[in-house]
Amino acid sequence: MEEIKQEPKPQNRWKVVGINIAVLVVYTVLCRLIDGGIIIDALLIAIHFFAGVITSIAVRRWEWVLSAFLVLVIGFSTCVNFLDMPNMH
Repeated sequence: MEEIKQEPKPQNRWKVVGINIAVLVVYTVLCRLIDGGIIIDALLIAIHFFAGVITSIAVRRWEWVLSAFLVLVIGFSTCVNFLDMPNMH
């Protein structure tokens, strides 16, 4: 009798990216609600980016690298947009 090999289910790797972007959205929205939030937002984006890079090295997964760079690019663009908003100066 032949033994049927069951292949492991492929992991949903995009879930890591989605969760990181959702976390970015949450703290960016919260930072917009407080006075001087751009500095806090920039600090959180930097921490989030470096945490993603360190995690990608530790777990050796490319989705963490992608997630870290998406957080950096999207976070930088929101900071630039944050500075250009009227009545924020």
